[in-house]
Amino acid sequence: MNMAKTKENQVPELYLKDGVEAFNQLLPDMMRNLLHNMPGIAYRCRNDSKWTMLFLSDGCFALTGYQPEELLYNSVMSFEDLILPEDRSLVRNAVIMGVKNRRSYQMEYRIRTREGTVKWVWEQGNAVFDAARNPRYLDGLITDISPRKQLEEELQANAAELSRLNVIKDKFFTIIAHDLQNPVYAIISLGEFISQNYQNFNPRELDDFIRQINSSAKSIYQLLENLLDWTRAQTGSIQIQNSHFRLLQLVEQCLETILPHARSKEVEFQLEIPRKIYLYCDQHLTEVILRSLIFNAVKYSQPNSTVKVLAEKRGSEIAIMVEDQGVGIPRSEIANLFKIGSDFRRPGTGNESETGLGLILVHDFVRRMKGSISVESKANRYTCFTVLLPGVEKRTGKD
Repeated sequence: MNMAKTKENQVPELYLKDGVEAFNQLLPDMMRNLLHNMPGIAYRCRNDSKWTMLFLSDGCFALTGYQPEELLYNSVMSFEDLILPEDRSLVRNAVIMGVKNRRSYQMEYRIRTREGTVKWVWEQGNAVFDAARNPRYLDGLITDISPRKQLEEELQANAAELSRLNVIKDKFFTIIAHDLQNPVYAIISLGEFISQNYQNFNPRELDDFIRQINSSAKSIYQLLENLLDWTRAQTGSIQIQNSHFRLLQLVEQCLETILPHARSKEVEFQLEIPRKIYLYCDQHLTEVILRSLIFNAVKYSQPNSTVKVLAEKRGSEIAIMVEDQGVGIPRSEIANLFKIGSDFRRPGTGNESETGLGLILVHDFVRRMKGSISVESKANRYTCFTVLLPGVEKRTGKD
């Protein structure tokens, strides 16, 4: 073979004078040993439409699951058939451009082994030219890079997770700065105002101030409770503990904590939940979901209106609907309700503050229990959240 000098990044032009039959005879023992011990495949193939293999090193079996003789001369299948169909054009174009420009070609692509496993491989090769400068053969190396690709995917996933956590962190900072500021300031300013002018207020005025302080304190408590639940969810400290429990009883427990707020707005509750309906999921997470949805319904209800809590069996699931007669949600914002980065927040009809975490928690907890949540709304008329959770309808035993 003659080796011509070329510019940087170009491969030497190789001119084949000996026939393929003499190829193995030209390999010294050292080269044979190197090819035998080399990970991956060293190959020579014809520069034809199927890249007919003329030589394959012993690493062929470890990489592809096929013995070299099964791929030589395409006796069982061609090497091209191992390449995933969606990657074949990439490989062929890389080879064509390399041969055309008399440069080495390099590419990464996927193959499917005899066992059906998909592997990522890296290939580098170059053309071998005859005396007439026609590309007759391709020589190259193919190595398994699946571990590296797996590591890259894990790094990308970690980067995406870090990006998500940064969004959460920014959201937390926004919540702490915005939502804590107003109620804390209200408590401080009212406390100072009362202490400095206590003797000038009648009992009715003092009672009103105390109610305002209590309302601000409850807003802080709700925010801290949401932050605690969200932190537990993000740190993986929540363990799902499924059990059977009566839905109606759980809803009534939730209403006990919400009734004072509902009464202050003269909002009534209408329950349509059959006593025989039982859920089979995590009771604590379900309570958080129901309490948040019912509290939101009251928050955005018009005074002297009704909040409905309904339930029905749908196959193996229980559908729970929480419907209010309130301000509604703009259609353009419905898709963003459960996103951590959403900026859609507004006060309730009684000027209640919005933490921005309640519905995000609801969505996360529903998903963890393999359920689903949807919402329908019409501006200034109603909003209805529907949650589907695993459940059963109790038919036997004492009710």
